[in-house]
Amino acid sequence: MGIFGSGKSGRRERRAMRKHLEELDDLRRKNLGELGRMTVEMAGNGSFDRRLLSDKAGEVTSIDREADLVARGIEEGLSLEELEEMARQEDGPSSASGK
Repeated sequence: MGIFGSGKSGRRERRAMRKHLEELDDLRRKNLGELGRMTVEMAGNGSFDRRLLSDKAGEVTSIDREADLVARGIEEGLSLEELEEMARQEDGPSSASGK
């Protein structure tokens, strides 16, 4: 387990994390492009759908948070289990306060 740093990641986990980080970067670029196109299209029509723009921006933010977490895991040599635990801790308070 990850108690007292004994859960350090191995090469295979770090490689998987790097690959996932690349996938997240690609997804971020794709979603930012879509957000930009949507914004330009709405501006051309003179009408903005705030909910739609907010939802797409929220997707980008979610991707950024996950990418930041994975990058931190790579930098600190954390295991996948430790990253999952950190993600649960980050999601816990915000989802609890939203209820």
